[in-house]
Amino acid sequence: MAAAEAEHRDIVIVGGGICDLATALALHRKGVSSLVLERSDALRATGTAIGIQTNGWRALDQLRVGSKLRQTSLPLKGFRDVSINNTTLKEIPVGLGEARCLRRSVLLEALAGDLPSGTIRFGSRVLAIEMDLQTSYPILWLHGGSVIKAKVVIGCDGVNSEVANFLDLRPPRMSPTCNVRGFTIYPDGHGYPHDFVTINHNRVFLGRIPLDDKSVYWFIARPWTHQDSTISKNSDLIKRSTVESMLGFPAEILEMIENSEPNSLSLTRTRYRAPC
Repeated sequence: MAAAEAEHRDIVIVGGGICDLATALALHRKGVSSLVLERSDALRATGTAIGIQTNGWRALDQLRVGSKLRQTSLPLKGFRDVSINNTTLKEIPVGLGEARCLRRSVLLEALAGDLPSGTIRFGSRVLAIEMDLQTSYPILWLHGGSVIKAKVVIGCDGVNSEVANFLDLRPPRMSPTCNVRGFTIYPDGHGYPHDFVTINHNRVFLGRIPLDDKSVYWFIARPWTHQDSTISKNSDLIKRSTVESMLGFPAEILEMIENSEPNSLSLTRTRYRAPC
């Protein structure tokens, strides 16, 4: 394919997730411009929330967004693994470090908000990448027919990555497990300690992290079933199947899932793509 009338850019970042925007903002802080190509029409907060520990907060401070993000989340005091009858099996304090859980949407908005206007180009799906034989620069072919020639391409576009395909990396591996994630709001306060709690019972692993005094993020890892591919777009079915898989768990945990925010629920099969 010939790259006639191509747009020329020094640095192009493929993908508009946390790593992509953090990379773009780090370059911006050093006075280096870049272009972020995001295939969606808006920021996507896939994964609901994210736990960030000491090194992550150091990075966010270097990006100059740490202080405002701290205002949106509680500091965690430690990590507790408990049994289904709420007996603590293992406890690890945070110690001198820092650990908090952030809504992914809040983190993405903070990173994007400090980027210069026009850095993120939404609705830009990369179809293929090839090398220019004359300059040895990569050429990006986008949906809609536009073409970009870049000196540097940075790929943060996940498991279905055109950059990874260009580099001839191994395809993603499907895991026998799936992940369910969601938020639950407690209007009168949840009353949970400020710690990261995990429960592992009957091949189902649950994690619960308070975001603030009224909001809780939870996630569940359980075996993948064939019906999961048909219910992953229906929040009511996700909720019902998750509760059914958690027989024996404490009543308060089942109520937490039953009362979760429908638009926060996601069910995805775990996939892994090796970085090299």
